Amino acid sequence: MLRIVSVLSLSMAIVWLSGCACCPKKDECPSTAMCPAPCPQDIDACALPPNAKPGECYAKVYIPPQYETYTERVCVREASEQLEVVPAQYEWVEERICVKDACEELRVTPAQFACREEKVLVQPSYTEWQVNKQPQCVAFPGQPAQDVFCLVQHPCVEKTIARTVMERPPCAEKVTIPAEYQTVRRQKLVCPATTRKVTIPAEFADVQKTRKVCDAKVVWRRVPCDVPTGGVVSLPGEQCPPFPLTPPVPVGSQTITPHR
Repeated sequence: MLRIVSVLSLSMAIVWLSGCACCPKKDECPSTAMCPAPCPQDIDACALPPNAKPGECYAKVYIPPQYETYTERVCVREASEQLEVVPAQYEWVEERICVKDACEELRVTPAQFACREEKVLVQPSYTEWQVNKQPQCVAFPGQPAQDVFCLVQHPCVEKTIARTVMERPPCAEKVTIPAEYQTVRRQKLVCPATTRKVTIPAEFADVQKTRKVCDAKVVWRRVPCDVPTGGVVSLPGEQCPPFPLTPPVPVGSQTITPHR
């Protein structure tokens, strides 16, 4: 909707507009409009509406900047990589293991003894001279009595004793001791621990943004010229009240300011 701001009588505004030329003659103004005084010399005629025809009225209309809201997909987190540890894999297995190796050791066989009886010579046999000891030893007949020496033999003296004798001497022999085995249950490594690269995808978010699609501008718009001073100016499809001293400018409205 266009709001028309009238500072002076809109019937006096913008009648002199015709391209870059100055105001039309008085007899060219419509009967219901007042032709203004000759244009001041300081008005830039080239800034006036182009291609204007005699009898047409124009007003400057302020068009505020136009904005639009759009959705933009922005990256809030870039794609990256991280290392992930893959743990080792194990399995339970039964295994026969050697708990003691085979070896050799020396085994000693002690000596064997036996008890036997044995005669021991206590005193060997011997001979000795004895005087008048033997009855068969007599003096010679007719001889006066004299000592008779006889050689006497004594037998040996033996004694039976119990004696321990060694029947078998001690000896040593090598004995092989076999290895000892045991079945145990343990974990066996199947696959060692490794690392792998994991790609983390980028994260995106939809952000609502506002951008200007058209700058603010002031344009010339044609207005009817059959409006009395201080009246209401009507445009096709619009109805504007009389211009107040400080008119509000709602968002999205267009303001028409008559050119002096």
